Amino acid sequence: MDNTTNNNGFGGQEPQSPQTQYQYRPPQEQPQAQQWDDSQTPLQQAEQLQPPQEHQQATQPQYDAYWGYTPGASQGNTPPALSQGSAQRPKRRFRNFMKTTLTTVSVIRGILAIILLFMLLAVVGSMFAEPVYVGTPTSPSFSVIPIEGVIAGARAFGEYGYDQYSTVEYIRSLIYNPNDRGILLYMNTPGGTVYHSDELRLALLEYKEISGRPVYAYMAEMCASGGYWISTAADYIFANRMTTTGSIGVVSTIVDFSELFDNLGIRVIIIDSGEHKSTGAPGAEVTPSQVAVYQSMVDEYKDFFIEIVADGRNMSLQAATDIADGRIFTATQALELGLVDEIALWDSALAEFEALTRVPPFFPNLAADTSFWGMFAKVTSGIFPRSEADIAISALESVPRGVPMVILPEYVR
Repeated sequence: MDNTTNNNGFGGQEPQSPQTQYQYRPPQEQPQAQQWDDSQTPLQQAEQLQPPQEHQQATQPQYDAYWGYTPGASQGNTPPALSQGSAQRPKRRFRNFMKTTLTTVSVIRGILAIILLFMLLAVVGSMFAEPVYVGTPTSPSFSVIPIEGVIAGARAFGEYGYDQYSTVEYIRSLIYNPNDRGILLYMNTPGGTVYHSDELRLALLEYKEISGRPVYAYMAEMCASGGYWISTAADYIFANRMTTTGSIGVVSTIVDFSELFDNLGIRVIIIDSGEHKSTGAPGAEVTPSQVAVYQSMVDEYKDFFIEIVADGRNMSLQAATDIADGRIFTATQALELGLVDEIALWDSALAEFEALTRVPPFFPNLAADTSFWGMFAKVTSGIFPRSEADIAISALESVPRGVPMVILPEYVR
């Protein structure tokens, strides 16, 4: 027996590897329809179904830019549908890009329209709303109320400083506030009108009478005339050692422009119902009888000022009259005359009142116009330049004229 036919175990025939049986033919030589050979293994049949290598490379797109691509060169074996689909892709992407852009623009326009609508409503609403104080005590505390600047009526939109309406309303709101423990006034004012000074004083007296809580006052740089008028409602008065106070008296100013108008050739015709009706009118001459009328008003308000000083500081009417000639005092002089109770710094006065009430201080925002229109006017006030004449007129209009005032003389123009 031949040994070569028994050692291989395949009946003397060598098994053929798949590589030796598969013959690769170029694409042009491949038949249109595959003929299955039952003698081939499944692996050999799968290899026959693989497309040629150059056909796979030809269908890969070649990207030339971030917004599109250039399809590969069409080969003879590339299906027509594949080439048409690749050519349509840049157009489809451009349409999608435009749709996304238009949608984004529409959303932004809608948001801006909503914002402008709310701003318009806020402006219209603020025109019919008074600026009020911001914040009230939500825990046990005493309020530090600032009285700064000229004590007068309503201020213009956007202005910062003393506001009569906000201050009076805030004091009245504290009367029935269970978290309130007292009021500490921070005074830094040259005074103001008789009416507004007395209105604030009466609000403080009403607070003390109903609530039974203490009211202290601290005088900073100055607290004269109307400022001292208000301070007489306090139970205890601190004064800084450099404070200017006093000026107990009343003043009324009328500007007579008649001579100036004559020099300029301006003729003023006044039609009134009585001799004193046109007192203080621009260009009108102030007569002695008109001066006498205003003098009687000033004397009456002076007597009333003396009475509240005597009552608030527990001094005799004569003692109050002796110092009510309009002079100003230093802190030391005021202490000797009994117009103040103690000379101290602000921190010391604040700590002493805190020890008295055993609660921390609360600082309400009363000095700013908190309405939307007021804040807008404040921001835009410095955009447009102002002439010197405009600034001078604004300064003159800031202090009322022709009405009785309790204010330092240098603030009367």
